[in-house]
Amino acid sequence: METQISLAGNVGNDVEFVCGDGWSLARFRLGCTPHWRKGSEWVNGETIWMTVRTSGQTAVNVRDSVRKGDPLVVVGRLRNRIWTDEAGARHERQHIEALSLGHDLARGVSTFVRPERMPFDDDEPLAPDELVAAEDAVAPDTSAAEDSAADGPESS
Repeated sequence: METQISLAGNVGNDVEFVCGDGWSLARFRLGCTPHWRKGSEWVNGETIWMTVRTSGQTAVNVRDSVRKGDPLVVVGRLRNRIWTDEAGARHERQHIEALSLGHDLARGVSTFVRPERMPFDDDEPLAPDELVAAEDAVAPDTSAAEDSAADGPESS
């Protein structure tokens, strides 16, 4: 059974895009901050940061459409990666494998442009295993900087 999830939040960093012969991958962080009314004021909860990944033509479209700070709605599969590093320490990381993404039209307007289809296979893997391992090894932990970026009134 697949675990599907939908998130609404703000893009926390510039989209990272890599491609090779017959594959492409886009990745970014999405900050989701719950907020509610308490009396006459709005209160923000704790921001949750999720890595969002997508591949193929969707990755190309994300590269060309998504910018840091954009409000997005993301629908995808919740994925969990577990690995052991060279020192023998066990690591675990969750991310969203995005199936559908779009600007949050409750928070602004957007214009849709249908690009020419690229010859990507819909069943392609997100990226070669070596790339996934390399991205885990070199990805800096930017959550502290992203947390401070989400503290403004535009974070939700």
